[in-house]
Amino acid sequence: MNKGQRGLRGGVIRNPEQRQEQRRQILAAAGKVFARKGYAATTMEDIAAEMGVSKGILYYQFESKQDLIVETRQETSGNAATRLAEISGRPLPVRDRIELAIRDLIATNFDEFSRHVILTPVTSGLDQAHIEMVREIEQRYERLLMQLLDEGMTQGVFSRADLKVTAYTVIRTSMSPAWWFREDGSVSRQEVADTVANFLMRGLAA
Repeated sequence: MNKGQRGLRGGVIRNPEQRQEQRRQILAAAGKVFARKGYAATTMEDIAAEMGVSKGILYYQFESKQDLIVETRQETSGNAATRLAEISGRPLPVRDRIELAIRDLIATNFDEFSRHVILTPVTSGLDQAHIEMVREIEQRYERLLMQLLDEGMTQGVFSRADLKVTAYTVIRTSMSPAWWFREDGSVSRQEVADTVANFLMRGLAA
C-alpha cells in the first residue's frame, strides 16, 4: 500500500464525520451506477468515476462491490423496516397504521437514492453469503408488514388472504412508481401517493 493510501486511511480515522459523509457519497454514486448499468455490469471503477475519485477510496470504505450492494439495501430496506416498526407500535387503529406504512413505502419512490436501489435487481452476481445478507434485511420488513396485516385480518378490518402474497403485493405495488414516475410528468407526487395508497387500501378492505 502506498503512502497516499495510508494518508487517506489516517485522515478518515481522525475525522469520523468526514468518513461517514464519504461513505454516504459512495452509496449514492453506487446506487446511480447500479440502476443505470445493472449490478453485474458495474465495476468499482465505474462507481469511482461517478464520484470523480480513485477506486482506492471505495476500497477503504467497502471491501467489495458485493458489500456495497448489501449496504444500499441496509440504507433503504433496513431503514424502512425501522420506520415500519415505529409505525406499527403507534396507538392507532390498524387500518390507519397500514395506510401510514403504505404511504411511507410509496415515498421511497421519490427519494433519488432509494429509487436507484429499487431499480437495481440483485438476483445474480452475488455469492450465497451476500444473497442471504440482502434477504435478511428485506425479510425483516416483510415480517413486520405481515404481522400488521395479520392483525388487521384477525380484527376483520381486512379480508383474510395469504399473508405472504398480500405483503409482497403491497410492497411491489407501493414501489412500482420507481419505474414510471417522472417529476416533469402529468401527475404529482401527491397524486401518485394518493392513487396507489387508495388502490391498495380498497384491495385490503374486508
